[in-house]
Amino acid sequence: MRYLVAAAWIAVSLLACGDSDSVVGDNNGDQRTEEGDRAQLAEMRQEIDALVGDAAGASIEDCRYSGLGSKPCGGPWEFIIYSASSTDSTALAERLTAYNALEAEMNQRYGYVSDCSVPDVPVLAYRDGRCVAERRLRG
Repeated sequence: MRYLVAAAWIAVSLLACGDSDSVVGDNNGDQRTEEGDRAQLAEMRQEIDALVGDAAGASIEDCRYSGLGSKPCGGPWEFIIYSASSTDSTALAERLTAYNALEAEMNQRYGYVSDCSVPDVPVLAYRDGRCVAERRLRG
């Protein structure tokens, strides 16, 4: 009888553990999924891209860059280039902060890892009325 109770307890424990990484409750009792968080991150990225637009500016003095994303080892995944004259910098900063915070939370929640490489900081250039990254030859 003892073995039957132990086996039942183990079976219930294993079922309860199930796929706990894919559905996670937050502090409000809402269920979150990795897929849902990834979709939210993609939507936030589209908002950031829409704010940046084509980075049109009047001169190199309008050109700026900012880190985008949160690598599990720290630092951004990449840098985005934008023009201070054609982008609402306050709105962009708010969206970047929210995006980076969500990705950092996802790193911890879902146990993401990365290669810990550091992206190159862009060298800003102004070409054809737009802020761009200058391409450098590696030698």
